[in-house]
Amino acid sequence: MADRSGKKFNRRDFIKYSGLAGAALSLGGIAGAGYLSGRNKATHTGWGRDAYGGNQYFNRAAFRVHRPTYQKVGPVRRITYLENIFNRNGELYRLMFPRDGSSPQWTLKQGVSDLPGPLRDYYQSHPGSLQEFKKAFRRGQQQKKNWKKYKTRYLLASAWSAAHESPLHGKGAFPSEPEGPPEESDFKGITTEAYSLKSPGHGSRLIKKIAHTFGATLVGIAPVREQWVYQGYLRGVGKTQFNKPPHWKHAVVVAIPHEWDSLYANPVYGTSYDAYSMLNFIAGKLEVFLKHLGYAARPHVPPTDYDIAMPPLAIDAGLGEQGRHGILITPELGANTRLAAVTTNMPLEEDHPIDFGVAEFCRKCKICADQCPSGAISSAEKPPDVIRGYRRWAINQDKCFTIWNTVATQHPRGCRVCLAVCPYSRKNNWVHRLAKDVDAYDPTGTFSSAMLTMQKSFFSYPGGAQYLPPPNGTNAVYQKPPQWLKTEEWFNLD
Repeated sequence: MADRSGKKFNRRDFIKYSGLAGAALSLGGIAGAGYLSGRNKATHTGWGRDAYGGNQYFNRAAFRVHRPTYQKVGPVRRITYLENIFNRNGELYRLMFPRDGSSPQWTLKQGVSDLPGPLRDYYQSHPGSLQEFKKAFRRGQQQKKNWKKYKTRYLLASAWSAAHESPLHGKGAFPSEPEGPPEESDFKGITTEAYSLKSPGHGSRLIKKIAHTFGATLVGIAPVREQWVYQGYLRGVGKTQFNKPPHWKHAVVVAIPHEWDSLYANPVYGTSYDAYSMLNFIAGKLEVFLKHLGYAARPHVPPTDYDIAMPPLAIDAGLGEQGRHGILITPELGANTRLAAVTTNMPLEEDHPIDFGVAEFCRKCKICADQCPSGAISSAEKPPDVIRGYRRWAINQDKCFTIWNTVATQHPRGCRVCLAVCPYSRKNNWVHRLAKDVDAYDPTGTFSSAMLTMQKSFFSYPGGAQYLPPPNGTNAVYQKPPQWLKTEEWFNLD
């Protein structure tokens, strides 16, 4: 075999060059597939494969019919209020147990004829229904007496159910704000002696599993260190100087991400409150659950309802490391990590901190500093600041807040560009999982440098000032907003 120059190729050369060509094509294919995968918005981090219904797989098209499958066989009428069993039972309970504490207006010894008009009419037209109510009521009373026999065995089921029930039947916002000092408010709602765990390890495994059922993506256990507790103001008390309450032994730290596509369309299409509202319910349910087991609990949920600094607490809980932008970076969610915690005296086994190379990566990256519209993030090669005895990168909070109030959003939806542009916040597809996994085990830093070069080459960045409204900017966003957040897709606009 010879090429055009007449040079002969032997079998060994042919195999060698064929192998090199195949390797080049394979690498090219991987790079192309990785790039397309990175741009694909169908892969999201979290428990679900698809945030927009992709987990629903049944094809309904073949089963569509022209009319509903229920049958009309006579005259139709509206549903009456008392046809709902909870409504008519509620009417009976209010007669039996008046809210003003007055004497009952009806008792189980009385019959249908003793009921007021609409209730009487209903039960007269439904023979046997009132007798069934009386039977159900008496069995319910007996069940309450019998509960003492079963409460220990079904403790967790009862606590888990109560945690879900409380947001529905509580007063005002959930969870409610503490009233009084922690030594009082953190113990309110406890109706039983604390149940003895087999070990702190059992306690940690249980509470993590429960937190996941409440919606937490990540869960870690940390000691509550005095230096992370804010001083000078305490919820439920007001302005005061205080020591860390001794029952704040451990913190259950939970994390969830913002909705991914709205995050990438920061600043003007993003919000902080999608995650914080979910964290309120998760932390509130954990509070109720822990108190049903006999342990003190207090939820701490940013942006306002917390007494402990979240990032260092989450670092102690082994969830991640703090980045150049001052935000916690986790291996699973990157900087798209929002935090809450519940302090408790439940015996728990604490997690260990982790080091997966964030400090070295942030030293080289600087994307968040370059993109910050306010210039609040330091571009220093190494952490230049000593904050309360700890050396770290620290943002200029005042500059950050100025831009937070400047971007074209309804106050206080703010900015969050630094979360969106962070390379660690890429979606959880295979190429970024590979990058994060390899980088953590690469002591030379070569792999992360190569990935950063790809990141800055393949993904466009508007530039800090462009995120601002005119005349200083163009209301730019990091990536295109999802269709469901584009007002012009759904409404006629001038």
